Amino acid sequence: MSNTLKELQQIKGIGEILAMRLCEAGIDSFAAITKAGESGLKAIKGINPRAIQSILAQAGALAKNAAADKSERVALIKERSLALRTAIQNIAESARQRLAEQLQGKPGQKLALTLVRLVDTLDKVEGVAHKRLKRAGKALTKAERRLEVLTDAGHKDLRKGLKKARKSLRRALA
Repeated sequence: MSNTLKELQQIKGIGEILAMRLCEAGIDSFAAITKAGESGLKAIKGINPRAIQSILAQAGALAKNAAADKSERVALIKERSLALRTAIQNIAESARQRLAEQLQGKPGQKLALTLVRLVDTLDKVEGVAHKRLKRAGKALTKAERRLEVLTDAGHKDLRKGLKKARKSLRRALA
C-alpha cells in the first residue's frame, strides 16, 4: 500500500477503498481534500454524505499540522547547520594556533582551500534543505560526527577529516 493511501486513511471515515477512489479522482493529499470541498467529495462514489463535514475538518487540521511540522524541521536544519559552521570555525582557529609552523606554505593553502570548499558545500545544503529534509538531516549528522574527532588532529588528518565531512554533505545534494 502506498504512502498516499496510508496518509488518507488517517482521516476517520476514509478506509482503504475510499482512499483508492480519492487517489483515482486526483485527490491525493489533505490539502487536495480541503481544496475539493464538499461538492468535490460528494462526487466520489461511496463517500458518506454525513461524514463529509468531518472529513473536511480533519483534512484541514492535518494539512495545517503537516505544513507547520515541515517549517519546524527546516528551522532545525538551519540551526544545526549554523552550529556546524561554528564548529568549522573553531576547528580552523585551533588548527591555526596549534599547527602554525606546519601550516606554512602549501599545506596551509591546501587546508584553507578545503575549509572554503566545506563551507560552500554547507551553504548549498542549507539552500536545498527545504526540499530534501531527511537527506540533509542525515548529512549534517554525519558531518558533525566527522568534525568532532578533528579537534586534536594533525594537519594531514585534519584535511582528510574535512574532506570526508564535505563528502558526507555532498550526498545531500546528489
